[in-house]
Amino acid sequence: MKQLNIWNYLQRLLLTILVISLFGVFFLLAWATVDALILLFIGMLLAVILRTLANPIARHTPLNDKFSLITVILLLILVILLGGWLFIPEIIEQAEAFIIQANQAILQLEQFLLQYSWGRDLLEGFVLQDPSDLPFQALLPRITETFGLTLTGLRNIFFIFFIGLFLAWSPGLYRSGFINLIPPRGRKRTNEVMDAMVDGLRSWLLGQLISMCLIGVLTGVGLALFGVPLAFFLGIISGVLEFVPILGSIISPIPGILIASTLGFSKMIYVTLFYIAIQQIEGNLLTPIVQRQTVSLPPALTLTAIFVMGLLFGVLAVFIATPLAAVILILVKMVYLEDILGSR
Repeated sequence: MKQLNIWNYLQRLLLTILVISLFGVFFLLAWATVDALILLFIGMLLAVILRTLANPIARHTPLNDKFSLITVILLLILVILLGGWLFIPEIIEQAEAFIIQANQAILQLEQFLLQYSWGRDLLEGFVLQDPSDLPFQALLPRITETFGLTLTGLRNIFFIFFIGLFLAWSPGLYRSGFINLIPPRGRKRTNEVMDAMVDGLRSWLLGQLISMCLIGVLTGVGLALFGVPLAFFLGIISGVLEFVPILGSIISPIPGILIASTLGFSKMIYVTLFYIAIQQIEGNLLTPIVQRQTVSLPPALTLTAIFVMGLLFGVLAVFIATPLAAVILILVKMVYLEDILGSR
């Protein structure tokens, strides 16, 4: 009997070690392929967007799901091409002007700091060198690096596009394949959890799109009324950065204030107050309205997710930190709190 107990104990111990080892291998594999997993998640977001746009067409027209998706893709391509034809030259022109204006503002700031000893000490660690002064041998690594980054960016874009397209084309195929891996008694609940995650992502993306458009338009129009150059481009920057909650609102005023500083101190103060007013409108009016229809994330959790993802995995991970946190929050609520702990 004693030998039997020892044997049972050894079996449980070996099983525990095996499970822990499998989790460890899975974690190491996920860590090694984290870049691909980030791109995969972005592809999933794209699939959610495409299906969200296609579903109303399928419901209110004779078109089925596939033809509705094709219609959405063609319309998006048309909008992108038309928008590129109308706005990309203006955006490029304003981006080039922004770089010139930003360099001018930085030079003015440098001249101001050089007037004081503490400013000279602060600038001592920053040595700026004009790339035109560098020999070709020194520029060659930069050119190679830029070319490599361009190829990597194109590869990532194609990967995201096709992953999103495949997932949107046959969502049931991939869902059923995943659900079949779950024991039969848990498949119904798994389906409910997946529905909740998709609905959460859909509502979050819709809310962010509304916020991005409103903040971008308000910023662009407001800066134009203040007479700030490149208001259109600065509005686009604010709109894009709005996709990253909290952190985007902190970073987006910097380019506008920097450009306004070239117009004088009083103009810079007015623009700063304008950005503060925009943030108050966003925080006290826009965000509460949007969060009524979306997943409500505590600000501390949002900021922590953005900081951790950016620290561990880089800039691209910052943009998916909040929707990923929303998905994890839904999983914790439904699987851990409701199913395991029994809380409702």
